[in-house]
Amino acid sequence: MFDLKCKREGCTYNKNCRCSAKHITIEKVANCQSYTPSEDYKKTEKSTITQKALRTNTIVDCKVAGCLFNHGGSCIANGITVATKTNTNEPECLTIKQK
Repeated sequence: MFDLKCKREGCTYNKNCRCSAKHITIEKVANCQSYTPSEDYKKTEKSTITQKALRTNTIVDCKVAGCLFNHGGSCIANGITVATKTNTNEPECLTIKQK
């Protein structure tokens, strides 16, 4: 998946709102389990999308039952967006669509 947007500040893989991880996992409650806190939070990229595209082909495993894009445990969406849940401060997939 090439179009993987991330608005989770403080994650090692967030490069100008683009996920640079090679493989991520979205768990049953839509949390991104691949979130890794940056060692230097101040060096992490902010939530701005004014940059050239980072073209990392990321494999996305999906464990959300009933999601339209979950095909045998793999996400088949053209792209996903991960942001921070307001009430829990956890990284969350915003692209989930129920069947």
